[in-house]
Amino acid sequence: MSKTRIVIIGGGFAGAFAAKHLRKRIDKETKIELINDTNYFVFQPLLPEVVSGTLNASDAVTPLRHMFSGIRVRMAEVRSINFDGRTLNIVQGTKKIPQTVQYDQLVLAMGQKANLSILPGFEDHSFPLKNVADAHALRNHIIECLEHADITENKKLKKRLLTFIVAGAGFSGVETVGEISEMLAKTIKHYPNLSAQDINCMLVQLDKRILPELTEKLASYAHEKLSKRGIKIYVDTAIDAATATSAILGNGKRIFTATLITTIGNGPTELVKSLPLELKWGKIQTDEFLRVKGLENVWAIGDSALIPIQGLGNLEYVPPTAQFAVREAGCVANNIYAFMHQEQLNEFFYKPKGLLASIGNYSAVADLFGLRISGFFAWVIWRAFYIAMLPKFFTKVRVAFSWLLDFFAPRNIVQIQNKEQVSSCKYMHYLQGDVLFRPGQICDGLYTVVTGRLESRTVRRQGEDFVRIIKAGEHWGEREIAGDFETVSTLTALEDTKVLVLKRDVFNKLRESIPAMNKYFSQIDDHRNKIKIAH
Repeated sequence: MSKTRIVIIGGGFAGAFAAKHLRKRIDKETKIELINDTNYFVFQPLLPEVVSGTLNASDAVTPLRHMFSGIRVRMAEVRSINFDGRTLNIVQGTKKIPQTVQYDQLVLAMGQKANLSILPGFEDHSFPLKNVADAHALRNHIIECLEHADITENKKLKKRLLTFIVAGAGFSGVETVGEISEMLAKTIKHYPNLSAQDINCMLVQLDKRILPELTEKLASYAHEKLSKRGIKIYVDTAIDAATATSAILGNGKRIFTATLITTIGNGPTELVKSLPLELKWGKIQTDEFLRVKGLENVWAIGDSALIPIQGLGNLEYVPPTAQFAVREAGCVANNIYAFMHQEQLNEFFYKPKGLLASIGNYSAVADLFGLRISGFFAWVIWRAFYIAMLPKFFTKVRVAFSWLLDFFAPRNIVQIQNKEQVSSCKYMHYLQGDVLFRPGQICDGLYTVVTGRLESRTVRRQGEDFVRIIKAGEHWGEREIAGDFETVSTLTALEDTKVLVLKRDVFNKLRESIPAMNKYFSQIDDHRNKIKIAH
C-alpha cells in the first residue's frame, strides 16, 4: 500500500507552520513535502528594519531545512496543478527541468505578490517590499540617493533625491516610513553637504486616517509622533500615477521624487490565477474548515485564501496577517488529520491577542487584550512579541543582539550592489515637458518610444536649431552610447510618453553579436550624418 503524500505549496508563515504542525500531528509513515521557490522562510514584519540597516538581511530569514525535520523541502516553481489527476507540474534546478509531483492532500499557501500594474507607472517606478530582495534593493537605492545628493550642485535634483514617499499607511507603510526616517536621521551626519532639513519623508494614505486597523486614539498618537519627526502625512489622498521623476497625487499635485515605496496593491500569483477555480478578490475561496470549495482534499490558508469567519466583529473574512496565518496552519493540520481518520472537521476561529505597530525612534503603538499602549513601553512589547514569533533559537539571538547593538553602534551605510542585478531593460514613464537629457550628460542606454513623442533639440551657434521628433517605434541614443559621446541635445517629452530603455552594455553586445542589427544602426548613423551635413 502506497504511503499518503501531503504536499504544501509555499514557505511563508502559513506554509512553514502548517508543515511543522502536520509533522507533529501526522504519523511518520505519511510523507510531507513543502515546495517553495526559495529555500528560506521570510519574517516579513522585519523587512523595514532590513531596509534601515537595523538588521542584516540574514536576520529576517531562516532556512526552511532548519525549521523542521522529517519533511522534504523542494526548491522549485509550481507551474500548474491537475486537481483531477492529483498532480503538480513543477520546474526545478538551474536547467528548469520539468517534473511531476503527486499528492493525496494538498495545502495551498502561496501568499500574494505585489500587483503594481493597477496604477500607471507603479510597476516601473516604485519599490515593493515583499521579500528580502526588495528590501536589499530599496536599501541600496536609498544609500545611492544620499551619496548622489551629497555631491550634486543641482538644487532641484538634490531635493528630488532626498524626497521619500511611502504609499499606504497600514502597518507595513507606517513601519517602513518610521524606519526610513530614523535611518536618515542617524546617517545624515556622515554626509557633510546634507542636513536634516533637506530630508523630506512623506506618507500617503487613501483612507481618512493612518493605521485604520487600530483605534482612532492610537492612530492619532502615531500620526502626531510621525509628524513631530518631520514626516508629512497625506490622508484621504490617492497616488494616481508614478513617473521616472515624480508621484502624481489624486488632487493633481505632482511631487518630484526618486523614491516611491508601495505597500499597497497586492494580487494573486500567476499560479493562483491559472487555477480552474472561481476566485473572489483574487483569492481562493474556502469553507469554514479551510477546504477549497468543491475539492475535498485541497486546502488553502494564508494570504492567498479567502476564509469566512463569524464572531469577529464586522469582519466576514479572515484578515491577511501573520497572527491568523499561524493559527490557520494549526487548524489545517488538525483538519487534514481528522479527514484522513474520518473524524469531524473543526471550524476555523481565532480572536487575535492584539495589534502592534512600530513607528520608529524607539516608539510604537499597541492594542493588547483591549489595553491600549503607546510609546517606549509599547515598543518593548513589540520587540518581545516579534522575538517570540521568530523561528529557531539562534535566529532569536541574532535579532535580539542586532537590536541591542543598534542602541550604541552607527547604522551601516555600505552599499553592496551587484551591477548585474540592475535591470538591463525597463520601461520609463515621463509627463509632458519632462526633460530626459540635457547637453553634456552621458547617455545610459537606447531609448525607444512605446507611446507618446520625444523631441531632440540641438542648439547651433549659427542657423536654426536641429530638431528631431521621435515617435512611437523610433529610438534615440544609439549614436551617443556607441561612441561613448556626451549628449549634445536636449531630449524632452512632447506629451505623456512611455519609453523602453535598453542599457548601454546590453545594446552594444547585441549590436556586436547580431549583424543585421549592426547594419541597421550603421545605416541610421550614416543617414543622420548626411542630414546634419546638409543642414
